[in-house]
Amino acid sequence: MNETGSPIGMTLGERYRILRPIGKGGMAVVYLAEDLREGGRKVAVKILRAELTTDAEFIRRFDTEAKAASSLSHQNIVKVFDVGEQDDLRYIVMEYVEGVTLKQMIQQRGRIPWETAVPLAIQIGLALDHAHRNGIVHRDIKPHNILVTPQMTAKVADFGIARAATANTITVTGGSALGSVHYFSPEQARGTLVGEKSDIYSLGILLYEMLTGRVPFDGDSAVTIAIKHIQDAPAPPTSIDSSIPNGLEAIVLKCIQKNPERRYDDVRALVDELDALMVEPDGVYGVLEDDGLEDSTTVMDPMRHGSDYGRLRDIEASMASRRRGRRRDAALVALLVLLLLGGMAYGAYQGYLWVLSVLNPENTGDFLVEDYVGRAIDDVKAVLENGQIDYLVKYVQSDTVEAGVVTAQSRPEGTRLKPGGASVIELTVSAGKDTIKIPDYTGQAVNLVQLELEKTFGLTVTIVRQVSPDVEKDKVIKTEPGAGQDVAKGGSVKIYVSSGLSRVQVPDIVGMKRLDALDELTRVNLVLGSDTVSSADLPADQQYVIRVSPAVGTTVSAGSAVDILFGSQQDYFLSLTPTPTPSPSPTPEPTATPTVEAPPDPTATPTTVAPPP
Repeated sequence: MNETGSPIGMTLGERYRILRPIGKGGMAVVYLAEDLREGGRKVAVKILRAELTTDAEFIRRFDTEAKAASSLSHQNIVKVFDVGEQDDLRYIVMEYVEGVTLKQMIQQRGRIPWETAVPLAIQIGLALDHAHRNGIVHRDIKPHNILVTPQMTAKVADFGIARAATANTITVTGGSALGSVHYFSPEQARGTLVGEKSDIYSLGILLYEMLTGRVPFDGDSAVTIAIKHIQDAPAPPTSIDSSIPNGLEAIVLKCIQKNPERRYDDVRALVDELDALMVEPDGVYGVLEDDGLEDSTTVMDPMRHGSDYGRLRDIEASMASRRRGRRRDAALVALLVLLLLGGMAYGAYQGYLWVLSVLNPENTGDFLVEDYVGRAIDDVKAVLENGQIDYLVKYVQSDTVEAGVVTAQSRPEGTRLKPGGASVIELTVSAGKDTIKIPDYTGQAVNLVQLELEKTFGLTVTIVRQVSPDVEKDKVIKTEPGAGQDVAKGGSVKIYVSSGLSRVQVPDIVGMKRLDALDELTRVNLVLGSDTVSSADLPADQQYVIRVSPAVGTTVSAGSAVDILFGSQQDYFLSLTPTPTPSPSPTPEPTATPTVEAPPDPTATPTTVAPPP
């Protein structure tokens, strides 16, 4: 590494020269590099963060990604070329994909038209189908892990927590989840068996976000969101955007069914329905299997007319109603029996665990809650994280208890919790006598805010810079803890500061078709402003860019809007033809009267000029 500890300039494996960073995540940093053996071909090199090189779990995940991705070869999966280790650096060499992440596209465009979103979902589905057929479940499908090229090709990346289809679960430990809580399935939230249908659920959530511009489940904490995945029903996509076809909504809702058995049998079945929807958007799709609670409706020929039709319909409705009633009664009886048996089984199981814990406490496999009151919160956190138990911490002011000491707990001593399960213990911790309520610093100059927090309040400040389209450079975006929240005196605060916007040039999109032009704007981090079309009935696939504002080549801030005038191809060619300018008529110069010398008259008497005297 160089003097700053950065690998930039290094050559890994005597082959890959590191040029510059192009992305980073919680586990690794991705660098642009050139392959010296392949004529300087650009590649992406993912390097495990230095602080994680001694963490066995992250090393295992890193190696899993390399093994999983390198075993797959598909046009919609980022290729892995090489894996290596040098000077305590673990690295993966991958295909370099020019473009943006799907998350960036959603943030820039908001809702993505279904005509664009569905082809992207089909490509992601094909990648997952290839992985599943090779026995690999991705387990972390989210828009951050999908790269989209300027040609609208989707490529799936980051198999960091992928696992064989027969392996066990994703777990939630220490307040964080393996997998992204906004996109993982109910079975991942519960910590139960994860399979191919978990990827189908995540793809459904991703498609929902593309169509509506937002995720279906959100909340203040990871635990809150996970519970919503398990319990809540999402808002129908058409309630957010009525232009979404009903069949596409049905497909999305089938993908994100809570019960995996009610989702598509496999990704290929989902892809086939999305393909069919692109051909016939008004078709019927996403049909859920009959649950046995209601018989299927008899379909009668709508062309058949007659006096018996109404009576037959009434008889059929009456019979269906009676059948539903009988099934409902039988289902209630069965449910009561199951609840009774389940209660008995649970009681027996708890009794068994109690006896087992008395005889040999080490063999239960459960986590036994201790009395944490009076202990330092850092020590308690370490115990819970080691036991894979989720926890929440709430700070309260106290005049009698030293700061950082636990004063109460939501689970009493002796409670048994399943490691990696959905159980959470809430800890109340003393913030000491002096707590400070963080003011709202949004939009204020960072140097003044830092001075106040450090000098006036005695807090430790960490500055985090972010690109922001809304907040002026060197002004505060937000703080952690946020405005209005309490922090113990002597505690720490993060200040998120705007680094402004990067500068880009307006690309030369004049003459491009509409979709190609919009893709190019997205590629350079610009957005569409005013959208003017020369003819209201001109189809989108026949629209060409006639004029842009600001002009091509103008340097603007990333995220700026570009106004575009669209017209037909004929309009475009006419715009290229300069309008002839009539030449002004020249002002005639005055014409001199010609002097004509007359011939001599032969009859005239010659004039004699006398010589001078």
